[in-house]
Amino acid sequence: MNLRKARNEDPYLPVLDDVAPNAMALPARSLHLVSIPLNQIVGTATHGRTMAFAANFMPALESRSEFTAKWERLYESVIKEGVNSPIKAYEYMNKFYVIEGNKRVSVMKFLDAAAIEGEVIRLIPPRTEEPANKIYYEFLPFYDDTEINYIYFSREGGFAQLYDYTGTTPGDPWSVSLRRDFHSAFLRFTNAYHELNGDRLPITDGDAFLVFLRIYGFEHAGAATGDELREDVRRIWDEIRISAQEERVVLLMEPTAAENASFLSTLLRPKKITAAFLYSRLPAESGWTYWHEMGRAHVDAVLEGKVETLTREARDEEAAEQALDELAREGTDVVFTTSPVFLNAAIKTSVEHPDTKVLNCSLLASFHHVRSYYLRVHEAKFIIGAIAGAMAENNRIGYIADYPIYGTPASVNAFALGARLVNPRAQVFLDWSTRRDHDVYETFRHNGINIICNRDISAPAHASRAFGLYRVEEDGSPMNLAMPVWNWGSLYETILRSLLSGGWKDESESSDGLAMAYWPGISTGAVDVFYSHRLPYGTQQLVETLRQLFQGGSFNPFSGRILSQDGAVHSESDESLSPAHIIAMDWLCENVIGSIPDISQLKPEALPLVRLQGINDTARPDPRAFAWTGTDNG
Repeated sequence: MNLRKARNEDPYLPVLDDVAPNAMALPARSLHLVSIPLNQIVGTATHGRTMAFAANFMPALESRSEFTAKWERLYESVIKEGVNSPIKAYEYMNKFYVIEGNKRVSVMKFLDAAAIEGEVIRLIPPRTEEPANKIYYEFLPFYDDTEINYIYFSREGGFAQLYDYTGTTPGDPWSVSLRRDFHSAFLRFTNAYHELNGDRLPITDGDAFLVFLRIYGFEHAGAATGDELREDVRRIWDEIRISAQEERVVLLMEPTAAENASFLSTLLRPKKITAAFLYSRLPAESGWTYWHEMGRAHVDAVLEGKVETLTREARDEEAAEQALDELAREGTDVVFTTSPVFLNAAIKTSVEHPDTKVLNCSLLASFHHVRSYYLRVHEAKFIIGAIAGAMAENNRIGYIADYPIYGTPASVNAFALGARLVNPRAQVFLDWSTRRDHDVYETFRHNGINIICNRDISAPAHASRAFGLYRVEEDGSPMNLAMPVWNWGSLYETILRSLLSGGWKDESESSDGLAMAYWPGISTGAVDVFYSHRLPYGTQQLVETLRQLFQGGSFNPFSGRILSQDGAVHSESDESLSPAHIIAMDWLCENVIGSIPDISQLKPEALPLVRLQGINDTARPDPRAFAWTGTDNG
């Protein structure tokens, strides 16, 4: 008590009347008999007994008082017979305030018990935009499905992730056996986590458990022994630690160059390394994989004798885990997993095989063991949007996006801003190739659109020329105008040279233990634009001017006053969006006609990726999680 007084904190129990003055006027629901976690009982319902207990529920009155004598008799009774009747309590925001039974709670807390039975009345606050309120309203339907109140999260989206990791669906009640298995797994995890002082981190046990489930899975959590769980938690400790930080990712605009590596790192550099590339589809089948395969071929050509490359294919996560495990056991030095759907497999492999460096091609990964990489392709989209704006005679432009994941809105909006740069009346009609039962081209024909931005490249096995930016001619054939270039070879070469020179090690040491992500753009040669020389001369000059601006690192397409479709101002006339806000963009510019589809509207083949990085309330990243280094303002 004296310590709390010294901190100017109330030394006595919190009172619900003070926490929520209008609590008794709130809608109430009886939960009947509930097992209440003692660490969630935080106060008393009224002021009547608050002075009798310290803030931790320990007796606060003098040792010779009648109250203390009653407390001691109750203690002896509980030791012999246990608690013989349930307490009564209010639940407010998943915290409990005792109506009747303060001494029983005090004794059970003194005995370090886990829970106590209680008759509970839930007081339901009105919805607000406060994060704590939003989390609580995510908890309410979860409780209806599970009757579980002992797991909670400090950020939005935790309960949605928990459904996903346990293979359950919101709205489907959990069976008694599932609740029992989950309780056992969570309890054994928290025991191991607390033994390693996890309770000192500024997150909930539930937050830490989500990190564990993402890496090891619910089945492993239920089957592992206590010793195995302790070792697992020890292995992923850095991942849990990073998840507790508001700023979790160092965003590198380019890898550390060889000439910038320290002398010690240079001495320790390897003479030759093996680099593997994991593909989700064959290069002939996928334009995405084809870009990466060209990057691997570039590495073979420029780093011959220093880097040996090989490829593997995995069509699903299980195959990816097996391929990565084999590569690690074979002594592969570095593995580039070229799809975001490989992220979970990459994390698990890197935790279990720390000598193999694993990178994942994704935009939002924030894991200590796995570095992520992506390209600032929105820069190229801005230039292509400018071309589209100049070529659209009726001011209408079509844009076909693929997956509604983070990174896509940045490309769409950059394209729209580029179009508006040269044509203030330009409108971008957004549609999605992954929408179910939908003909994108019919929508464009109906709106008289003949300038279309489609997928960035066609797979070699496909004969279609309907990729990049093109104009639909009178005979229906596409005339290609421009396309963005994803020069993965430039990035792969730089990363591998960094490994060979020791720059990789220096990056790790300077990151303060945070996760690391590469995000280069036009200024590094990792992104570019190819355009047709049939474009008007003035448009070609504009393209070259914009390219030079990006190459000099002096231009941010998200500068000046930017409004979204709902009229919200995201940047004022004298401002620019930060890299973090560009990455986390989940809105569309005011001159975009269309919307971001819900997951229920998508084709089945789109679901794995969208569930991992989709744009919705449960997955929204916090821009504060990203730091960035380098002078390029991206």
